[in-house]
Amino acid sequence: MLQPEPISFLNTGLPLILLGALAVALPYVLVPRATRKHWEVAVAIWAAAGFLLLAGAFVFAAIYGWQGKPIGAALAEAPLATLWFLLGVSGYAVVAWGPILLLVWFGLAQRVEKRKGEDGMRGGSRR
Repeated sequence: MLQPEPISFLNTGLPLILLGALAVALPYVLVPRATRKHWEVAVAIWAAAGFLLLAGAFVFAAIYGWQGKPIGAALAEAPLATLWFLLGVSGYAVVAWGPILLLVWFGLAQRVEKRKGEDGMRGGSRR
């Protein structure tokens, strides 16, 4: 069974940097470029959050494996417990990338409102 490790750059700083960068970039990839619908932005943000949670589990599994921890043996011995542990460790990282994702959501929502305002100024309504 895997156990949480003491905080270090490799098992805390590096994953947070990677997941933070992904939290900034991923929504811009998922949100349609010229959308004028807030629900499309919301769906993309929630999809990004789910993807980030899974990506975090993979990142932490890779780091544990790189440190010499028996990831393969733990998965063979107790697959659900190991996956649950990795998702839990990934969940702790939400403290870092969660606020970043919320700020990106706010910025994308502002873009939607800007496009709607520009459409209103032109006299057309593109919904």
